[in-house]
Amino acid sequence: MPQLNKRPVAEEIKPSDVVSGRTHPPAENATPRELAEQLRASLRNLHKFVVLPYRDQSSLELWPSRKALEHAMTLVEALGRAIGIKKIEIGCLDGVVRRIDLRYPKLGLIAFVDALVRKIASVPLGPLTRIEKALAGSNDAQKTDQLIAIRDLLKSPDWELKVKASTWRELGPLLLELSSGLVKEGIAKAKPATMQDIDFYNSKKLFDGAFGLAAFLELQRQHLLWRLKWDHKVLPVAQWIYILQNPTWDDQLRQVLIMRDMTPAEFEKKIKSDKETLKKRRYRKKNFSQ
Repeated sequence: MPQLNKRPVAEEIKPSDVVSGRTHPPAENATPRELAEQLRASLRNLHKFVVLPYRDQSSLELWPSRKALEHAMTLVEALGRAIGIKKIEIGCLDGVVRRIDLRYPKLGLIAFVDALVRKIASVPLGPLTRIEKALAGSNDAQKTDQLIAIRDLLKSPDWELKVKASTWRELGPLLLELSSGLVKEGIAKAKPATMQDIDFYNSKKLFDGAFGLAAFLELQRQHLLWRLKWDHKVLPVAQWIYILQNPTWDDQLRQVLIMRDMTPAEFEKKIKSDKETLKKRRYRKKNFSQ
């Protein structure tokens, strides 16, 4: 039986507006020139979904598919090997892209990735990203705790949140600030024309918990609509860019998306640490094993 008390997961959507093209794996004996031509054709197919509106639709409505992007990366890796690049793995792919772009500037490989990043950067910020930005700039301990509480409530998988009325009263002012103006307008319209401001304030205090809940439900609605609209379009593209491990591109992605993955600097540090650990392990095994 389906669990009706759980929220739908946006990543499960199978969109029809993420367009892919027919792809063919590169031949094992293909020359660098042949691989460069295949990559040029792949980028030409992808580029139209990045820069120009397609079939009179907004350029933000259509995105390249994961399959088409993975095919382009396969060609990048094959071309890299064909021109003599030895290290082709995550952590080194940014260098591979730059070597190819330097050797074949007319391909416009870096320009294509730049355009993808700019497209993601033009996506409207979702509620969670706005909260994370507010957290990053908060110097108020109480506000920080409230932002964390709101963030955790938004990320909860349960529809029925077990939250006390006192919590909604406490979080209400910040929730009103984060949500759209719909709830604020509703509160303003609730004031009778003949009632004094001071009297309305005292009456409104009785409903602060309800207003806080209403503001959260509005923020929750915005969050779910953002995920339903953008997750399946943007995340596959962002993940493809992430594996390149370019610090500038990675930083631009993090301005729009919540990314828990390591930054390129953190990833490089971990790789160095892992290599050092492996080196020490081999040394101990060689010199101290019986």
